[in-house]
Order: sequence, then structure tokens, then C-alpha cells
Amino acid sequence: MFLGRQRELNLLRKELSRKNKTAILIYGRRRIGKTSLISEALKSASGIIIRFTAVPDELGENARRLSVAVGDALGIPGLHIPDFESLLKYMASLNQEIILEIDEYQDLRKKAKGEVIDAYLRDFIDHAPDTMKIIISGSAIRVMKGLLNKENPLYKRFSLELSLGELDYLESSLFYPERSVSEKIVLYSVFGGIPMILSMIDPELSVEENIIALLLERTGLARSYTEDILYAELKSSGGAYSAITRIGNGKRSYSEIRSALEDDESRNSLDYTLEQLQKADFIEKRQPINLRGSRRKMFYELKSNMLRFHLAYIEKHPEAMASTAFFRKYISPSIDTFVSYRFEDIARQWFLIQTGKGIRDDIISIGTYWYDDKNTKSNGEFDVAIETLDGYEIYEAKFLSHPMKEALIKEETSKIRKIAGLQISAIGFISSSGFEIPGGKRISGEELYSL
Repeated sequence: MFLGRQRELNLLRKELSRKNKTAILIYGRRRIGKTSLISEALKSASGIIIRFTAVPDELGENARRLSVAVGDALGIPGLHIPDFESLLKYMASLNQEIILEIDEYQDLRKKAKGEVIDAYLRDFIDHAPDTMKIIISGSAIRVMKGLLNKENPLYKRFSLELSLGELDYLESSLFYPERSVSEKIVLYSVFGGIPMILSMIDPELSVEENIIALLLERTGLARSYTEDILYAELKSSGGAYSAITRIGNGKRSYSEIRSALEDDESRNSLDYTLEQLQKADFIEKRQPINLRGSRRKMFYELKSNMLRFHLAYIEKHPEAMASTAFFRKYISPSIDTFVSYRFEDIARQWFLIQTGKGIRDDIISIGTYWYDDKNTKSNGEFDVAIETLDGYEIYEAKFLSHPMKEALIKEETSKIRKIAGLQISAIGFISSSGFEIPGGKRISGEELYSL
């Protein structure tokens, strides 16, 4: 069953239904759902569909395999065109309604000069008839984004570009619809929004049992996924592993990350490392929305909840047994704190979804709000803030096991009001378990999941 990504699916279907030629670029990390999205879109598409997945082999071998796929789709058994450029020219000469998909495109470029392959594809797109649709997809994000650079032969050849990240918290919840609001928040905070992993969550098991089975067990699918990223991808990428482990353990600013690195080589290459981690979609750079452009208030965050969980708990105890005892000793005491930070991100996503649906048309930006209280010589950050036409609204997000009490709301409001220099138009509260007394600017967990 295909779940989520309705926006991307609608865009892809619309592009494939066009009467003229179109070229589509889709990229995202492995297991993020590229193949499922394309398969779902192709169900309603017309024409001859040719699906091909490149392998990291010689170009001639890929041409041979693609020619077999073309022959099978066209009903020409034994079609053999071992030259890749000639094969593309042959397909461009066909006056038939065809959809050609080339998956893992970066592997096609590995054993050949990448830009030569790009040039072959450019000529194919330029000379193909209007009945041709081309989908290029891949999991090497930096390589795939590079196809959009001005210097690349494929520059301005794509009519649609889809960058697939993890599902948001709301779409992720479609994989466990019967769970309580609190359980949905925990599951998203731990497993994030990777469709393949979400599909493995067992509805018959508790949240704790699913974490043990998928993340703590050495053969657990989620653990294998995170370890593959950490040890296969990042440890071979210079200082990337060192930087991302520091970020995953709470070092957010550039100076904190740099100070925590153990060798001069990693420190000297940190700017480049952080840039590459951003391009590969591992981390994102954040600034308070009221202090845009301030390098001193620039922070780095992991984009993957599951990778963050792995670094917080599993990386520190790699030899521990996947057991209830391990969970209760090392995870239970701090899991609510871990989830509370992710709950703040859920709250920010909620405002973003509202904006996308046109529910809030007054929102300019969403993020955090930084304050400096000169009277008390203190500073800090409100982790949920929105900039509106009327000013800044800030929200306190609380992951609670019980409705938020009125006394706590009054206490928090009083503390905020005492901070000198705040330029805010409203104060609100977001509580996972609702409120003792509901009211304006009070958003419950049920409301977060009712969109």
C-alpha cells in the first residue's frame, strides 16, 4: 500500500500526463521511497514503460542490460545495442508513446566520464519526440544535484525536480494509524519518516518492543540502516563521521563542534565537511527567525531522528544486548527528554503544514526565536516561533503524560513576560496531552494529528 507523498505524487502524475515531451529528476537517500513513488505514478500513466536500474559496471554492460529492457518492452526479443549512445539514439528515433525510467543514475556514471554520459542524455532529451517521457532517479544526492549545475550538460533539461526527504510527522503516522497520540509522537521521534522502516513497525508490538526489535537487535532493519550510513558512508568520508557524531550528541554551534573534534585535520576541514553533509542531506543549518544572517547564532541539526537516536543510545553501548533490561536502564530514564526535543520539531512542522494547506495565510516564516535579556544578563531560545504579518508568535511545546495545568501555563507566561526586549505579538502553548482548560493559542496533540 502506498502511503504519504500526495503532493509529490500529484506533481509526478501531472507531469507524466502532459502531451509534450518531459524530463523528470528525482533524488533522495536510499530507502526513502523513490521507487514506490514512481511505481504509484506509473499506474495511471499511458504508453510503453521501460524501467531500468543502472549498476556500477562498465558502460557497455549497462547498455547491454538497457537494450534487453527496451527489447522486452517493445516486443523485440534479442535486441542488442551494446553502445550506450547508439541505444539512446535508437530510442529517440521511435515514434511511440514511451516512458523511460533510469534508476540509480549515479551508477551509470561511475565507470565512465560522468559528463560524457550526461551529454548523451542531454542529446537524447533534446532530440526525442514529443511522445517521450524520461525519469532519471538516484540516491547519491550530491551527484544528482550536480546535474542541475550551470556547468553540467543537463542544465535546464528537467521540467520537474523532486527532492525526496523523510516523510513529515503527519504522513509518517499513516503507517501506525491506531496508535495513541503519545505513541505516534514517540514513534516519529525515534524512527523518523523513512517509509521502508515505518512499514516494518509491528502493530501487535508495543513501542518499546518495536524499538528493541528494529533498533537494538543487531539484525534489526533500522539498526542495519543507521550503521550502514555511519560506518559505510560517513567513516570513509574524511571528518564527516567525527562531525556528525558531535552534532548528534548536542554540539550545535560551529565553535562547539570544532572544539569537540580531536585532531587538527578534522578541525581545519570542518567548513568543507559541514557543507558536504548539508549537500548529502544529513544535516541542516538553522538560525533564529529574528536573527537571520547572524553567524554567531547559526546552529547545525541532524535531519534524521533515527540517526540521532542511534547516536544517543546505541553508539555508546554497541556491545549491549537487545533486551528489555537494556531499554529500561539506558533508554527509559531519558526517553521523554529525547522525545520532547523532537516534539518541538513536530510543532514547527504543524505550522508548515497549515501554511501549505492555506489554513494559515499570515505566516511568513517558521523556526526559533532568540532572546537576550540585558537586565538579567541571560539569553536563550524559544524553539517554536512563527513570524506573521502581525509580528512574532512564540510557543512553548510540552511533551506531557497528562493535560497541561493552568497553573503551569500562568507560570510559563509570567516568566516569558519578564524577559526584557522581546518583540512578540502572542504567546501560545502546545501540549501533547491537551490542556486542563482549552483556549486560544493552545494546541493539543489531538489537533496536531487532526489535519
